[in-house]
Amino acid sequence: MRHAYFLLLVGALLGVSLAKHHHAARAPIINLQGAEELVAVVREDENIISTVPDFAILSETGPVCNYLLSSQNNEPVPFDIQVVDKYTGAAVLRVKDAATLDCKKPEYNLQVQAVKCDNDKVKSEMVSLKIRVKDTNNHAPEIENPWYTFHVEEGKVIEEVGVLKASDKDCGHPNGEICEYEITNGLKELPFAISNQGVLRTTQPLNYTQSKSYILTVVAIDCAMRKSKSALVTVHVDEKCVQGITAMNDRVNYAPGVGSKLLLPDVSLEFCEKESVCEPTSVQSVIELRAGHVTQGCARDTVYDNQTIQSCGLSTATVKLLNEDDLTSSAENQILADQGIEFDGARGLTVTDNIHQGLIPDHFTLSFSMKHAAGTKDEQSNKQNILCESDDFNMNRHHFSVYIRHCKLEVVLRREAGATADFRAAEWRWSLPEVCDNEWHSYSLLFNGIDDVNVVVDGKSFNADERNPEILDDWPLHKTKASKTKLVVGACWHGRQQKLSQFFRGQLSALYLLRGAVESERAIKCAHTCPEQLQFTGVDELLEGQTATFSPDQTTLTLKAETAKQMGQMLKRVAYVNTQEKPAPGHRTFHVETEVTCKQEEKKIRLPVSKGYVFVQQISEPTLSISASSQLKSNQHMVKVGQAMVPDLTITVSQNNADGELEDVTQSHKIDYCKMHLQPARDMDVEYFSSPASLIAALNIEFEHDKDGILLRGEESAQGYKEVLSKVHYFNTRPESYAKRTYTVQCAMLKGRVLSNQLFVTMTIDGVTSTTTSTTETPVAQPIQFTFNSGETALDSLELIERHFEPAFDQLGSSRLQNILEMDLPRPKALLSHHGYDVGQGAIAGGAVAVVVVVCVGFLLVLLVIGVLKMRDTPMPRRRRQKRQSDGGMHWDDSGMNITVNPLDDVEKNGGIAEEFSDEEEEEEESDAESCSECSYRDEDDDVTEDEEDHPEVLPHIEANPRVAGALEWDDEDAMPTNARSYRV
Repeated sequence: MRHAYFLLLVGALLGVSLAKHHHAARAPIINLQGAEELVAVVREDENIISTVPDFAILSETGPVCNYLLSSQNNEPVPFDIQVVDKYTGAAVLRVKDAATLDCKKPEYNLQVQAVKCDNDKVKSEMVSLKIRVKDTNNHAPEIENPWYTFHVEEGKVIEEVGVLKASDKDCGHPNGEICEYEITNGLKELPFAISNQGVLRTTQPLNYTQSKSYILTVVAIDCAMRKSKSALVTVHVDEKCVQGITAMNDRVNYAPGVGSKLLLPDVSLEFCEKESVCEPTSVQSVIELRAGHVTQGCARDTVYDNQTIQSCGLSTATVKLLNEDDLTSSAENQILADQGIEFDGARGLTVTDNIHQGLIPDHFTLSFSMKHAAGTKDEQSNKQNILCESDDFNMNRHHFSVYIRHCKLEVVLRREAGATADFRAAEWRWSLPEVCDNEWHSYSLLFNGIDDVNVVVDGKSFNADERNPEILDDWPLHKTKASKTKLVVGACWHGRQQKLSQFFRGQLSALYLLRGAVESERAIKCAHTCPEQLQFTGVDELLEGQTATFSPDQTTLTLKAETAKQMGQMLKRVAYVNTQEKPAPGHRTFHVETEVTCKQEEKKIRLPVSKGYVFVQQISEPTLSISASSQLKSNQHMVKVGQAMVPDLTITVSQNNADGELEDVTQSHKIDYCKMHLQPARDMDVEYFSSPASLIAALNIEFEHDKDGILLRGEESAQGYKEVLSKVHYFNTRPESYAKRTYTVQCAMLKGRVLSNQLFVTMTIDGVTSTTTSTTETPVAQPIQFTFNSGETALDSLELIERHFEPAFDQLGSSRLQNILEMDLPRPKALLSHHGYDVGQGAIAGGAVAVVVVVCVGFLLVLLVIGVLKMRDTPMPRRRRQKRQSDGGMHWDDSGMNITVNPLDDVEKNGGIAEEFSDEEEEEEESDAESCSECSYRDEDDDVTEDEEDHPEVLPHIEANPRVAGALEWDDEDAMPTNARSYRV
């Protein structure tokens, strides 16, 4: 029994011991919470990784101190696990510090084991751990090459210039895919575009001359909108071999008067030898100027102008039978100014007798321009008279006629009665293709007698043969009493019916007749030289094998060279010139046709025709403008002594140049006249002008004045007129009568055709502000002694007195004031003592003069004569002038004088005629002078203010009296002047 208990006890103890030993050696168990494996997702830029489910063990299988990670392929594992709680098995999965995740390794398949803390050999079973790496956009796209270079041929759109390639180290969409390419300097409107696949193309044809290369900056953009660095793309434009003229300016502006101007200054001639399979041996270019639509035949307008007559030696006796300028636009005359005169087959124009009288002789030259169409057969069979001279009355004989019939130019010239009675040539018929081609042509009939007749068409002599022209003979006309004829243009006068007949249909112009003489063919050809023509300015540069040939009218130029390059240099020297003073404005066309002769079998290749235009600009009239201050301030003192009317005047002439820019051409033009008018007209009693006489005398200017103002005329420079006008002064002897004075200034040039603007000036006249001596303190005029020699006559004495006196302008009538021509002549210093005038300045006070000369001179003459007679009657050697008697006798009226004059000195003392005043008489005369001081001229030597000294007065014009030796003139009532006067200074 005891033995049984002992065995049970031993067994129990052994069981406990075995149980404890078994529990101590148990392996950890990873708790997957029902999952088959551990799963984790990590971003490339993350370090801590969360797993599903979290790391844990069964609590009774712990503790664990570590987890082991291993891969199936023994690859390095960039992760490790750090245990957070060894009893629960909680742990953190993280990326090792030295490891970097990349989406290129998108997934890691690992195995995890839990290791028991107290026994490293005790490990759990392996559990699968799958880690997926999630991509982040941590890489920018990269273009394969930093610089691309492509070549593009000019002249066409290229769909694929080149392809750019880019990549992205990121994975998948959107970070690892390239979705777009962009040209970042596309704001410059470059003619390129790039697709999303990196294909570069052109959006328009490129031009080598505009740009030889382009530089682009291109970036690649992934689908997550991250951009790459810029890559440079250079696109070179390859010049295409284009046969013909290149770099040609198809518009050439031409300003009249500039001479010749190059038409093709920058061109070059290209010939593609490889493409044409041609080795050139010679190159020929023909340049043709076509201006007929503007000038209606370039010879028509200039055959007999003044320039042509002088340069070609044509006769000045030539008369114009058809003057378009004198005709009106009425129904009878039917003028088309730009196309000559249109004759509709129903009217004619009679040449007046003052243009042509008498019969046309058998020696003459007739020139005309004509445009005539063939018309119907009926119209061709009828005579269409260009010019016809026939009997004026009762008969229909044609003495002379030029007409069209059957598209032939026919001339009839009948020998008059009295000529040799033989059968001789009387009619000539020329068959000319120009007659009915409905184009303008010029014709000249040269009759050097009936046996020597020639015709010149468009400056080219007609080559006669046996059949052309046809010449018909006839007898002379029979004698008649009637001798008067009528010359008609465009028809023929039939005197018997008294009406016009055989009308012309077409257009006529430039109809000229030279009687009794014949122009030379050389002069006619010279006159037909087109005033607008081509020129070749490179004659001195021609090489061997190069030629330049003109047509007779110089409107066609043929150039020859050996190579295309040489021809290009020759074309640069082709110029256009128009010698007309006023050419018809408009465009002229010129064509360039080039032909290359090849060495192979003498093949010829025509290059494309080039076309351009010469735009002859209309002559713009110059613009004349004047400017000055429109508001002028003055005062009464300045108006009295002379106020400049336009002191700051400026005259400018401007004109548009060939480029349309306005330029100053003042120096190249003359002014015809300038006028300055007061508004309203001036008061002739108190207002007048002055002008610089010495300056006017030195210029080609005439001076006129009337009640309205001043007129300066004569062709003179703008500077000359400016100097004169700026020195014209305005005077007013009663300045208080006007507070303002308005006047206008206007000039003209080019025979009065161009007028300037009308300049309005307002002069404001203020009161005198400077302090002057009171009028109540008028100083007494000091007597002036005149000593006369015994041999002097009374007239000499009068002339001497007149040299020292001048009239008070405010006391003269308008008629007397008009006789004072306004010239700045110097005055004696004795009379210029008032107002500070100086002889060197040659000026006197126009408005301050107060001596009443008209009254005084009469009394002086009477007193001198009476004094001389009295002295002759008395035996006394010395006499004194008696005091004035109140009861009668001769009185000295000094109410209008400001000085006392002693006409005679002491006879005994000087041995001649003399007169002196007593003190008492001087006192009486001084008191009389004071009583009329308001109407006299005061001596103001001691009363000149500073203001007056700063403004020297200007001398008005005075016309010298031929009867008086002095500088001033005043006439009597018998010499009434006109209101206007013209003279040359």
